[in-house]
Amino acid sequence: MFTIIGSKGNLGSLLMKIFPGSSGIDRDNVESTQKYLSKSDYAFLAVPLNEEKKIISENTAFNGFIDLSSVKSEVTEYKNKLISIHPLFGPLSYGKIKDIIFINDISYSGSFDIVKQLFPGYNIIEMTADEHDKLIAEIMVKPYIFSYISTANSSNIRTNSYNKYLEIYNIKKEENPDIFLNTVVLNKYTSDIINEISGNLEGLKRLIKDRGRG
Repeated sequence: MFTIIGSKGNLGSLLMKIFPGSSGIDRDNVESTQKYLSKSDYAFLAVPLNEEKKIISENTAFNGFIDLSSVKSEVTEYKNKLISIHPLFGPLSYGKIKDIIFINDISYSGSFDIVKQLFPGYNIIEMTADEHDKLIAEIMVKPYIFSYISTANSSNIRTNSYNKYLEIYNIKKEENPDIFLNTVVLNKYTSDIINEISGNLEGLKRLIKDRGRG
């Protein structure tokens, strides 16, 4: 039996569909967690990191937690005490993306096979917590940063390029605000991404300045 903690969120509601018959616990009803865990083999933690850590600390006897966080350096303290994965799909990309990252230096022994059994047909990619965070900085933090700093106007006159820009802008509106900010703020490689973006902007500013001189 499965329990989905955070069952009404984006990822939590999707997991409820992937694992029909699971027990769902909303973020506002976590006081019932212990009752459901006593009947569960595994519990997916589809909540922000601060809530995840609180739930784990209050239920230390349960060894079936599945961490879904996007910053794995924040959960290294639970090494060999849970399964740590990061599904790279969400409600909008489910069925198109079937990649799941498995964190081999946090998850307990034998849990890679468990993940393969839970998600048959998915591409399970094994890596360390640090390798994960470095990758996520590139494939999640970078677009999140662009979304965070983006604004949009209300004009009905658009180009294909602007429509693509709006997709990036809308990322911050589609994600859970806490998880969105945690992904950016807590990743130690975020500064590298910001420096890369800033350097490219400085280069563009120099091009504009030099053209003005010409």
